[in-house]
Amino acid sequence: MKTTQSILIVLAVSSNACLAFTSPTVGRTTTAAGVRQSSSSSSPSPSGTRLYANDNNPFSFLSDILQPKEAAKAVAAPKFEPVTIANDFRVAGAFLAGGLLLDQIPYIQLTLGPLVTLLGLLFLVQSFRIRFVFNENNELELVNVKNILTGEMEGSGENVVVGGANVWACDSIVNYDFFPAIGSSPVGPILVYFKETQTDSQFWNDGPGEFANKEEKIQSGEAVPGQVHFFPAVCNSEQIKQEFEKRGCAKL
Repeated sequence: MKTTQSILIVLAVSSNACLAFTSPTVGRTTTAAGVRQSSSSSSPSPSGTRLYANDNNPFSFLSDILQPKEAAKAVAAPKFEPVTIANDFRVAGAFLAGGLLLDQIPYIQLTLGPLVTLLGLLFLVQSFRIRFVFNENNELELVNVKNILTGEMEGSGENVVVGGANVWACDSIVNYDFFPAIGSSPVGPILVYFKETQTDSQFWNDGPGEFANKEEKIQSGEAVPGQVHFFPAVCNSEQIKQEFEKRGCAKL
């Protein structure tokens, strides 16, 4: 009997507590002290917990407490259309023209002239042969042109320096730059540089990385640690810069 009375008391208290917050049928609120206050409309608790239900069940607010609402879904990552960076023959043309000029000068025609000419030929071949692609997974990918006439492309194989595929997530790129700077000459940049953290850190200090990852540079904020990459600007530097910016690549 005492148990039954206890249950009834609990139910009565719970019902009164629920109705103390809102009485939608009357349009007034009643405080726990019993003082009534007029209100033009009822509103849910700021915490988001439902204190009454449209089904007039005074205990329905318990469902929100025992089964809280799911957290809002994470914002989906932005989607980008695949973009193939256009090839650019300005660097190859500049080196070939410079090489031909140097080849006319005695003595230099036997030393520096042939070297510059060979570099021009190399850049010309690379301008036809390789492409830089920002794919649908928001990655920068180096690919080879398999057929110049049809434009068919294929993977470029493993990286010759650190191994692994020549594919880097854009969110792993922590810096990039162009040498010389874009707009500083009619030829445009000769080298494109970027640094990424996707490559295993054991390779970061190999080659030019030893200088680019110097501790004093990192401590001063002049540099950030990562794997360094350089490639000749055989692609449209302005276009690749736009893609770096659009896809959220970091820049010091």
